[in-house]
Amino acid sequence: MDIMPQLAVLWDHLDFVFLLFIRISGLLISSPIFGRKNMPNIAKIGFCAVLTVIFMTGLPAPSTYPVYDNLLIYALVIVRELAFGVSMGFVLTTMFNLTMTAGAIMDYQIGYSMASIYDFQNNTQTPITGSLFNIMMLILFFMYDGHLKLIAIIQKTITAIPIGSAMAPPSIMWVAAEVMTKSFVLSVMVAMPVLAAGVMMEIALGAVIKTVPQMNMFVVGIPLKIIVGLIVMLMTFTLFANFTKDLFTMMFNYIGVMFDNLGSTA
Repeated sequence: MDIMPQLAVLWDHLDFVFLLFIRISGLLISSPIFGRKNMPNIAKIGFCAVLTVIFMTGLPAPSTYPVYDNLLIYALVIVRELAFGVSMGFVLTTMFNLTMTAGAIMDYQIGYSMASIYDFQNNTQTPITGSLFNIMMLILFFMYDGHLKLIAIIQKTITAIPIGSAMAPPSIMWVAAEVMTKSFVLSVMVAMPVLAAGVMMEIALGAVIKTVPQMNMFVVGIPLKIIVGLIVMLMTFTLFANFTKDLFTMMFNYIGVMFDNLGSTA
């Protein structure tokens, strides 16, 4: 297949190609999957550029390419396209960060709350358990072909909302608030087995200490809470792996809701 005509189209409409590149970059680089800080920037830019060329050559060309009168208008369109991608990447980031909240709850219940590690991705101290569950969730995301679904969503946005016509209606703030609320509820659900085991352990230890006052609560209770908490957490790994299927479905549904709101005024 002769690619010269396709390359000529890319060269003739560089402004349109750059807007498409900005939309793709906003979604991918702001997400916790493709936008990780330990990935070289040249690799991120190259991946976004490859996807841009694929979409430009693989999707039907628009009936008319947008024309911009001056640089200021074009700059405003760039900002809108970037915000379009970042707003959908926000859903991915919020859903993935629920593991950090769940990990903080579990660590507090087990007794690991003071043993945090430095997270290079978020540039902050994060709980050990949260980092473990976050890595598991990232691996499961690729196992369930979530990266392919994410690329399919980009293709859908390009088809449904033409490049250069993205908008940001006020209703998108309500969607963002709903995503954050749901993320917190899900984080409590993930931590609930360890949280419930910790509460039952507190009740049991209280009854034992009431019966045997000579027993030292700190000598017996703290190691016992750690052991029971770790055992329960290990038992929840399989449940968490199955739960992520519903979690990813919910995540992509929220991306769809965000996408519908972004396209409501387009």
